[in-house]
Amino acid sequence: MPDPGEQRLTCAGKGPEAVVEHVRRELVGLLQLRGCRFEYGSLIGRLPRPEHDGSLWLGHGTGESGATYWPDRWPDGETELRAVGGGHYYGRPLLLDPAPGPLPSEQARNVAVALAAQAGAALDPAGPAHRG
Repeated sequence: MPDPGEQRLTCAGKGPEAVVEHVRRELVGLLQLRGCRFEYGSLIGRLPRPEHDGSLWLGHGTGESGATYWPDRWPDGETELRAVGGGHYYGRPLLLDPAPGPLPSEQARNVAVALAAQAGAALDPAGPAHRG
């Protein structure tokens, strides 16, 4: 579900960078992070990431055929959200230094995934932020 703030930024003619910055700030508050930065470009590595269903995907461990999911707390190190727009990957907000303790609610994690999607939509050259 798109966040009205991102829709207003996009519709008001703000550039995609303004939307990305707004998403970054929202993620810090929503997920109780000490920091968040946006990394543009292609996927490098396989960082843990929240999935659309609210679970936290950790990837495949060495010698494991199935994915591992972190059930109740953030993993050590960075966690990513993927910014995809128009079927193309544009970058990822990297969630830095989450507050110690349990994961934010499933609803908060789902909103975070939606916010990352808004950043991807804003970066999509065919999207509304690029239409004149």
